[in-house]
Amino acid sequence: MSLIYIFAAILMFGILITVHEAGHFFAARLNKIPVREFAIGFGPKLLKWKSKKHETDFSLRAIPMGGFCAFYGEDDSSEEAKDDPRFFGNFSALKRLSTIIAGPIMNILLAFIVAIAFFVLSGIPTISGPATTTTQAVNANSPAELAGIQAEDTFVSINGAKVTDNVSELINQAMSEGQTSILIEIDRPGSGLQTVQVSPLFDQGANRYMLGISLITTMPQEWHDGSIGEIIRSAFDLCVQVSTGIFRVLGDLIFRGQGLNDLTGFVGVTETIVKTTQASQLPGYLYLMCMISINLGLFNILPIPGLDGSRIIFLLIEAIRGKPFKREGYVHAFGMILLFALMIWVNFRDVMRLF
Repeated sequence: MSLIYIFAAILMFGILITVHEAGHFFAARLNKIPVREFAIGFGPKLLKWKSKKHETDFSLRAIPMGGFCAFYGEDDSSEEAKDDPRFFGNFSALKRLSTIIAGPIMNILLAFIVAIAFFVLSGIPTISGPATTTTQAVNANSPAELAGIQAEDTFVSINGAKVTDNVSELINQAMSEGQTSILIEIDRPGSGLQTVQVSPLFDQGANRYMLGISLITTMPQEWHDGSIGEIIRSAFDLCVQVSTGIFRVLGDLIFRGQGLNDLTGFVGVTETIVKTTQASQLPGYLYLMCMISINLGLFNILPIPGLDGSRIIFLLIEAIRGKPFKREGYVHAFGMILLFALMIWVNFRDVMRLF
């Protein structure tokens, strides 16, 4: 990996984290909530300074894998903390809620701005032909593998019907007619057209027939300069598509356990940023920044202890019941321990994959 691309990846992490924590910071300022410390990164402090006016400690730390905007007594449930006028819990639930939710909102806003920059630089895509569907990966011992389907095979037709982005529909249509197998015509790189016979299996959870493969659909596109309206609309559509995709992946992970082995951390994401930037330069870099920023914003609103989403849930319940949970700090502390453990495990696995 070239050092300049690694630096670009670290810079991206720094921007995303800074924007997220700045959302908390400036929302706190607007709500007149004192900030105890604002830090980018974890671990030893590389740079530090103190605001005399607001008594806030600022620091840049050695490990660029996160950051924090800490408030006075934020997770302290002791009675002594309540006597401090700067105590976070002494401010209204609405003020605290708006301060917490501002971080994820800033990530979504950043993604939209970056998406606009991407389309200004690259232009607006228009579809120039029918979609093509290609096999990305084949599961071991799956119907597709047993039939001889390989990665990079492009689907041409299923039982004579032309394939575009409709593989699942054509398979289910054929199987609903009482067939036990289907004929798939594929175009294999270096070998040309071939026909294979496959017997799909019915997946009760997905309620559809499966071949045991991962597919990628490509739409032929031409790029042209767009108007301001087209750029803004395309940026919005991209953010919606990315968000929908993230929720779908999270749903598969939580409810079906799919994608657990695909989880990646700082090391794996850095590798992806480096490879994408090397191949696509600035447009690819901006596209990834948009995706990762949305990912960061949406992940943080999940109701997982230690994340913003969990704090939002506690604040909403507090607003309803009229008083806070005394042990809330312990819940967040436990969640952070688990998240750090997961982070270490995922990054260790990323490192092992490199070798």
